[in-house]
Amino acid sequence: MQICQIVGHKNAGKTTVMNQLIRHYSDERIRVGSLKHHGHGGEPDMTDGTDSQQHLESGSLMSGVQGEGMTQLTMTMPFELDDLIQLYQMFTLDILLMEGFKQATYPKIVLLKNEEDLSLLHEVSTIIAVGTWDMNLLENPEYPVFHMNNLQKDIHTIASYIRRGI
Repeated sequence: MQICQIVGHKNAGKTTVMNQLIRHYSDERIRVGSLKHHGHGGEPDMTDGTDSQQHLESGSLMSGVQGEGMTQLTMTMPFELDDLIQLYQMFTLDILLMEGFKQATYPKIVLLKNEEDLSLLHEVSTIIAVGTWDMNLLENPEYPVFHMNNLQKDIHTIASYIRRGI
């Protein structure tokens, strides 16, 4: 299973890039999974009132619901990133796209919204490409660079960076 991270500061376009890549790979019949880091503090939102939510509130560490060909699991126990990746590997995915987890060492696409975001290029490792809203931010880039306004047009090329692992 190939793994690629999409990283950037808030509102840099991470979810947009993730969704475009997921659609692209799905259209190509490539089995893709996604994993998002909830990095804004607090617990992720959970729907109130469902049976599975009530099970969690009663003390269950893991609650699941299955129906109509879909299974949803919610777990209240912490997992290390490596443990989560092992869980995803059980499902024979071709690619796992991760949003966030900046300090992990998997290949990354870094998104830069403005000049303040340039520090990310020195804070993270294994960069394979950079997406930016301002092409003038980077002088002599050492990575392939794409403009976020051209994302839909460039998604095939971006997806190939991930598949080749450059």
